Amino acid sequence: MYRYRRAPWWMYLITIAGLNIARQIVFPPGRVGTAATVGLFFAVLAASFLVVTAVQALREGSRGQE
Repeated sequence: MYRYRRAPWWMYLITIAGLNIARQIVFPPGRVGTAATVGLFFAVLAASFLVVTAVQALREGSRGQE
C-alpha cells in the first residue's frame, strides 16, 4: 500500500525563503503597496507548498516503481 509522506520541514523553509527573496527583487516592497506585499507573500507561500509537495510526491512515486 502506498503511504504519502510530506517533505522535510527544511525543504519547505528553503523554498519559501528563496522564492520570497526573488519576490522582493522583482516586486520591491517600496514600489508596491502593503496589501500587495502581503498578498504576494501568501501567494508565494501557497505556491511553495504546492511545488515542494508535488516534487516530494513524484519522488515517492518513482521510488515505489523500482
